[in-house]
Amino acid sequence: MGKSTESRLNADLRSEKFERVYFLYGEEKFLVQTYAERIAGIVPEDAREMNFARWRISVRDDVPKASELEDFLMSVPFFAEYKCAMIEDLDADWLDNTEHKAYLELIQNIPETSVLVFAFRNLVFDVKKSKAKLKKLMEACENAGVLVDFELLPQSKVMAMAIRKAQGLGCELSADNAALLANECSNSLTMIQNEIVKLCAYRQSGEITREDIAKLVPKRIDSDIYSLAKELFAGRTAAALEILGNLFLQQVEPISIMAALSSYFVDLYRAKLGQMCRKSVQATAAAFNYPPNRSFVMKYAFSDAQRLSERYLARCIAILYQQNKLLNSSGEDKRLIIERAVVEIAALER
Repeated sequence: MGKSTESRLNADLRSEKFERVYFLYGEEKFLVQTYAERIAGIVPEDAREMNFARWRISVRDDVPKASELEDFLMSVPFFAEYKCAMIEDLDADWLDNTEHKAYLELIQNIPETSVLVFAFRNLVFDVKKSKAKLKKLMEACENAGVLVDFELLPQSKVMAMAIRKAQGLGCELSADNAALLANECSNSLTMIQNEIVKLCAYRQSGEITREDIAKLVPKRIDSDIYSLAKELFAGRTAAALEILGNLFLQQVEPISIMAALSSYFVDLYRAKLGQMCRKSVQATAAAFNYPPNRSFVMKYAFSDAQRLSERYLARCIAILYQQNKLLNSSGEDKRLIIERAVVEIAALER
């Protein structure tokens, strides 16, 4: 399946000439969110009540009916050039056959005065292994508009964005310290943004130093998550919760903890699939498009996944998926949500 590029999106935003449909997904959730909101900006704030609709999907009942979506999109904008509908984290398998067909037909018939955005801020999927309903939905969106996969950026670009973010908040960040920060945040823009805001609030002005980063940015969150998982695998739930508690004491953002925990279990699951197919570490890393500078992740995952079953890892990911949706869509205490995920994983039979 082909895809458009970030530059194509920027061209549409600059020209203010929009396609009928945008399908935004990928590992770099910060960019998914950023571009989704930029597209939504085609509807001015003072015209949003009549011309903008958003559906955040966390359970099946949240999914809008195709007829409801059609009624909104087919009507004429009210004192605005466009109407815009945004659907976040739609699980295509939650559409029955009739609704799925209705969605596909609607996508092909959206008028020029309306824009439909599918944004996957939290829901993670592997396109190569996705089921028929998702593939058909993506194909329909690609035929009618723009489909963009936001991959993790190279460290050089992450560093540049970190430097610009710090400057925008009145501080300076050197290239060396930007590289250090990018490494500590695993090149995730979501994590970088959170940490820059925290560092600038602490420094207020002037240069962010290496000492500031050492003091405020959690060291090796991936290492802490690795240790947490090891305690879970050993049946030591209390020790796992203690590590989690220390992360909260260090003021690590809940979304960063959940992202690191989910990423680790996804790495384990992919490693297990590679082992089941009798593939090497290198072949498995290549099959899942791990960049060369991240191939070491698969090496460690291969070792850790040896004694874990595919069924167990799949159930762990299912728990993290459900709790991650709650983390981003409910008003429930975020620490409680992550603790519940850890306890539920601990209760599984390995």
